[in-house]
Amino acid sequence: MFAGAFVKKSSAGITYAMIPSGHRLDFGADAAGVNLYAYGATTGKYMKWKYASDYLDVHGYLKVHNHSTTIGYAIEAKSNFNGTTTSHFGVTSTVEWEPTGDTATAGVIEGLQGVGRLAAGKTITGGTLVGTYGQACNLGTINGSGVMVAGLYGLVEDGGTYTSCSHVAGLWVDSHLTKTISSGTFDMCYITNNGTTVANNVFYVYAADRITNLFTINTTDGSGTKMVSEATTADYTFTKTRKVKVNVGGETGYIVIDCI
Repeated sequence: MFAGAFVKKSSAGITYAMIPSGHRLDFGADAAGVNLYAYGATTGKYMKWKYASDYLDVHGYLKVHNHSTTIGYAIEAKSNFNGTTTSHFGVTSTVEWEPTGDTATAGVIEGLQGVGRLAAGKTITGGTLVGTYGQACNLGTINGSGVMVAGLYGLVEDGGTYTSCSHVAGLWVDSHLTKTISSGTFDMCYITNNGTTVANNVFYVYAADRITNLFTINTTDGSGTKMVSEATTADYTFTKTRKVKVNVGGETGYIVIDCI
């Protein structure tokens, strides 16, 4: 099968084999594969195809660069899960911090990073720029009162010791933006409902799960834009009131907003 398929080439003192266009290289046969190894320059760094387990094992790091392309993705991961009582993860990423000397004094660990970036010097007049996108899609039937469906899920797992820290949060929303937005608004959280199904809540807080406050506002403000006014005992006048509907413990109520 391989007769005439390999062409010996030499370049810069390196001799290698090339498979010309129109030829194919097979290792084993369907359902009768072989183990393949490709070694790096560092001890313990290699790539292995393990035929008996049907997986590719890379001991090192993997780089995928797809430059100047109109293809819809750089990496596509797709699987069809047949389980009925077990879990399945399309892509799982675990980064374990093991500092030399057992202690780290600075740094950042991110299990998964998503960056959507507009290149310098380029302009867009439409479209959407998103760093990380999550979607839950149901094309079948959901029939169970305990089923949860969510586009994004953030979890602080149990374990370890917290001697001192700043904050521990299931979700951290931040901005490093310093530019002026000439037209439009800047929101730390933007919530829309583009479907026809009316949402019951913007937020559902399960207060029975050991939550003390609805929220805490830190009134220290160095930006000069006061969201919370200074404390005062003086009377103030307002032109009207508006009510924001809430549900507390199954009872409908309102947060009254005084409009000045």
